[in-house]
Amino acid sequence: MPLPSVMVAPRDKSQTSLHDLLRPGQERRLRRALTRLDEVQLASQLDNLGTDEQIRVLGLLPGDRRAPVLSRMRYEAAATLVTALAPEQAAALVDALHPDDAVDILGRVDEQLLAQILARLDRDDAEELEELLAYDEHTAGGIMSPNFLTVPPDETVAQALGRLQALAEVPTHVFYVYVVDGDGKLVGVCSLRELVIHRPHERVRDFMQAEVVSVRAETDQEEVADIVSRYDLVALPVVDAQHVLIGVIEVDDVVDVIREEATEDILKMAGAGEELAEARLFWTSLRARWRWLMAAAAGGTIAAASLSGFDAALSRAPALALFMPVVAGMGGNIGMQSSTIVVRGLAVGFLESARVRRLVAREVGLGASLGLIYGVLIGLFAVLLGADASEPWRLGVVVAGGCTGSMTLAALVGTSTPLVLDRLGVDPAIATGPFVTTSVDVMGLLFYFYLAQQLLGLGAA
Repeated sequence: MPLPSVMVAPRDKSQTSLHDLLRPGQERRLRRALTRLDEVQLASQLDNLGTDEQIRVLGLLPGDRRAPVLSRMRYEAAATLVTALAPEQAAALVDALHPDDAVDILGRVDEQLLAQILARLDRDDAEELEELLAYDEHTAGGIMSPNFLTVPPDETVAQALGRLQALAEVPTHVFYVYVVDGDGKLVGVCSLRELVIHRPHERVRDFMQAEVVSVRAETDQEEVADIVSRYDLVALPVVDAQHVLIGVIEVDDVVDVIREEATEDILKMAGAGEELAEARLFWTSLRARWRWLMAAAAGGTIAAASLSGFDAALSRAPALALFMPVVAGMGGNIGMQSSTIVVRGLAVGFLESARVRRLVAREVGLGASLGLIYGVLIGLFAVLLGADASEPWRLGVVVAGGCTGSMTLAALVGTSTPLVLDRLGVDPAIATGPFVTTSVDVMGLLFYFYLAQQLLGLGAA
């Protein structure tokens, strides 16, 4: 088995960072470090430098390394860097990028600078980029590359290979050769390997795969990622309404989409915005988070108002207050677990209508079982802690029952809320924010105090 041409060493955390080498007197060490680091390592460090430092490092790199490094940076950071450059310098960098990478970066710069950059590019290249920029960045059209290989179905293998060899420029990542008719419509596909191993006189239509998995330009990128993962593809063709092949989505862009969508879901679940870039900007972070914290504050206020009627019960059995955080916390944890499982299942297409009832029943059963186990353990501790009370065993039963009920209700709410939101067309990721935790706290504590009234004879609220 041949060795790979590039060996990637584990990240060395003791390695001196570029930030340290950018200090005065470190010029020689900085230049040596730049020769040792590959494009991916350089890009990951540039992402965390200031714009002036990024420009300085980029200026020290050979011209042929600058565009590859820029393409591997986070697109938000790369766009900020491009914005800080003179239009001539920005255009030179963009011109060396693959079209899909260039679009991802240019889509994040302001219109005035974009016009200045496009004006300095070759006319055909500028028109190609403008066409790609017209698509929404979160659709198949926004992440596709216009560079791909095509052959007619009636050509022989020898003719097809001759056609490909005669091309002035071959796409960097070539996995498939797409078969198109005279109108450019996609009629088949074959791998480059299949084209090479078949006999020269065989026609492409005899061995091509006629059933081609493809998407429309307006298909959401999350659906694109799901299709690629389901069919184990390394490239996915994009067609227009007439089924004309207009682009190809490569696997490296799909990996970026998967990472971006996963990050977005995690941040939404925490109520912290939708992009990591937002975390770097104070006012953007403030706008993204205040609504969720307002919801949490409102929910807490409702919880306080709901429990205000139990002050008499607390005065007669003060030990109940000691276990309020435990009851609320255990319910909140199981609610978060259930809602996270459902949100992720919906995101990856694991949940189907036939599985919904089974999932809800399973999660509620798990909540009740775990609630009973931990309720008994905490209840036994409550008996010891409330030994001075008139009836410590009843206190233990109340705490055990409160934990069991709280965790059962939490599992039900955590499972059903994202399913309902998904049915209503709302992103279910928001379900695991303050809504679930607050509602679980309120219902769990209300059940806890209701149980205390019934079993300890503390009177009605």
